[in-house]
Amino acid sequence: MRKCCPQRKSRRGWGVHNLHDIPVIYLKDKQVFRREEGVLRLLGNPVDQAKRLKTEGYQLIHIVDLDALEGLSRNMDVYDKLTYFINVQVESAPEEGLVKKLLTFRCRVVLPLPGPDLSGIREKNLLVARGVSRSDSAEDFHDVILEQADAETVKHFQKAGKRVIVKKADFEKLDEKSRALVWGVIFPL
Repeated sequence: MRKCCPQRKSRRGWGVHNLHDIPVIYLKDKQVFRREEGVLRLLGNPVDQAKRLKTEGYQLIHIVDLDALEGLSRNMDVYDKLTYFINVQVESAPEEGLVKKLLTFRCRVVLPLPGPDLSGIREKNLLVARGVSRSDSAEDFHDVILEQADAETVKHFQKAGKRVIVKKADFEKLDEKSRALVWGVIFPL
């Protein structure tokens, strides 16, 4: 099983808490890519790649849907297949129609702040705010992906009841106490 981050003691002091390693893939025109030095490299079929990641032990995949970021819903059939066997969180344009479609497939939806009006959405546990800083309000979101995470920002959102997700480079800069507050680490595939 491929892991980017180590196991750690539970915050409660008993057992071992597994940090969620979250690989990032890019989706465009029903094909999966990875980003290498700013260039997208084709990996192939999204279902095959997700099955491989599941076999390697990953429970959640972060998908940057380049089509959905442009407001296009052409990859919905892909999400319908993926969510049967693995959890996915999808970066999408903050358009109500796209968000609702993704939620019908039980995808976690990653939206920028400030985000759209989410008052009519009941599935708040599937909403993830991205690009969050300490001054942002992520009230309608269950999880937050911090932009340039530091110890104070991690602590702030964890105290606010949010599950905190950080980038691998930021996680490595955090002290051990702050790392214990992080729920997940996003890293490039």
